[in-house]
Amino acid sequence: MNDVGIALSGGGVAGCAHLGILYGLEKEKVPVRYIAGTSAGAVVAALYAYGYRPKHMTKLLPLINKELVDYDYPSFVRAFLRRGMQVQGLAKGERLRYLIAETTRNARMADLPFPVALIATDLKTARPVIFTSRPFLRPLPGADVITDIPVADAVVASCAIPVLFQPIRHRDRILVDGGVIDNCPISAVKALGAEKTIAVRTREAAPVESSFDSLLAIVKRVMSITLNNQLKQQLKEADIVLEPEVAPDTLLDFTQTIACVKCGYRHVRERMGEIRRVLGQAEEKVSL
Repeated sequence: MNDVGIALSGGGVAGCAHLGILYGLEKEKVPVRYIAGTSAGAVVAALYAYGYRPKHMTKLLPLINKELVDYDYPSFVRAFLRRGMQVQGLAKGERLRYLIAETTRNARMADLPFPVALIATDLKTARPVIFTSRPFLRPLPGADVITDIPVADAVVASCAIPVLFQPIRHRDRILVDGGVIDNCPISAVKALGAEKTIAVRTREAAPVESSFDSLLAIVKRVMSITLNNQLKQQLKEADIVLEPEVAPDTLLDFTQTIACVKCGYRHVRERMGEIRRVLGQAEEKVSL
């Protein structure tokens, strides 16, 4: 089989479907040799590259809860009391940074044994910033590539959804969610060396019945629409696109983590015949 790479999109809690996808591929003996991720996909990609297998990552799901969104209430109060104080985001992202640092033992990107790329967006330059575990084998024009950064910092930068999370500062860069510029990094996984690519997309912008009466509801909807329109063009680069139908509005619905994993697993099982044909792998009997 050709060297297979997988690109994991953002989508908040819906990104837990990536675990089901990876678990299904592993059970069916489809080897993933390269991985790239944006936002929620970056969390999964980083842990996978560190050495966690999908079944091990599912044991971390109880830690993926609403407590990860560490709202910066003191800054809100100071901004209210003092004119000129600026609030750059509702949450700080420190709890997510601590979780990733703990689970990866403070590893740096260059320490990871697996070819991986995590995507963020530089607000200053409007360019993608790609954190990798090794130099690209193929050039990727228009992107800044960084290997010397802690994994936890790279993940938090990739997950810094504008307005919801505060931007991350790295040297002279101001970084936000990679989904702003590249929500499903197929080009990055190809640059790592993948010959065949699988793209996993987890969110749709289907019509919804909502009054959008809160800032968070508006932010979630805007992100969904933006990512959906962006992905239409990007997904044409992949050899196969997997689109597990997660429940709507799962961006921050932490009660849906297990359901999203199961959704991803069911979807990859349903598509396995097609996956094998596209990737050039002979059919195998695998006990589940």
